[in-house]
Amino acid sequence: MLYSLSERRFFGLCAWPSPQAVIVCDDTVEGLEQRMREAETLLILHMSPVEGRLGRAA
Repeated sequence: MLYSLSERRFFGLCAWPSPQAVIVCDDTVEGLEQRMREAETLLILHMSPVEGRLGRAA
């Protein structure tokens, strides 16, 4: 997590492997936490196979 004095914003950088850099930012620590959860959820959903998320057809 980083804090920019000039912008007065918190920044979070992704530590897991991803095709491109993932950087989230918000004005508050609480907001940054929420943005980090959203980014993690999107990455998990994006990387999961469709069958694993929806179940297999009988």
